Amino acid sequence: MEHLISLVHAISLLVAITSALVLSGYLALNLRLPRMGLWPSASGWRHHTAFGLFRLFCGATVVFALSEVWMNGWGHWLRYVIGVPVMLLSFGITLWGYRFLGLDNTYCESDGLVTSGMYAYSRNPQYVTSVLATVGLGIASGSWVTLGLAATLFVIYFLFVLNEERWLLQGYGQAFRDYMQSTPRFVDERSLIRVRDAIFD
Repeated sequence: MEHLISLVHAISLLVAITSALVLSGYLALNLRLPRMGLWPSASGWRHHTAFGLFRLFCGATVVFALSEVWMNGWGHWLRYVIGVPVMLLSFGITLWGYRFLGLDNTYCESDGLVTSGMYAYSRNPQYVTSVLATVGLGIASGSWVTLGLAATLFVIYFLFVLNEERWLLQGYGQAFRDYMQSTPRFVDERSLIRVRDAIFD
């Protein structure tokens, strides 16, 4: 059993790193050559390539983190007290975001520019919370490598965002420019002020 877990541990890390590198190159290529239309793409091989690599990375990261716990032991209880709530709350907010953005917009359709709800605090709130969920996973698993994969996830999301912003500017023009001016790409002091105002007003 230990040999099998060790093999899963090594393969999952290799898959996570490889898929991250390929996906990052794919997104960087689209930044350089946007006419290729690699991302965003609502359907076809381009869509399945990007989402397939992304899901492969995320799945491999989870498997790696769980195998870290199996191989290294449960560790100190405090890491679960901190990591599990961060992971669950962040992932819950990520899922909640579908309510505002909608599944079609999430998967690269153009069903209207969403600027309300959680999108009033960040232009990419689900990306922020997905990274935080992975940080929580890294804390809970006691894995510095998983925390490194959380940082890798942020880089991937940043490449997604750069491609998506150009696409949104083409699709929504001035409305998206105004949104870019008023709302941070990820999170800044404006996000915190708006959260405070929403709680205390």
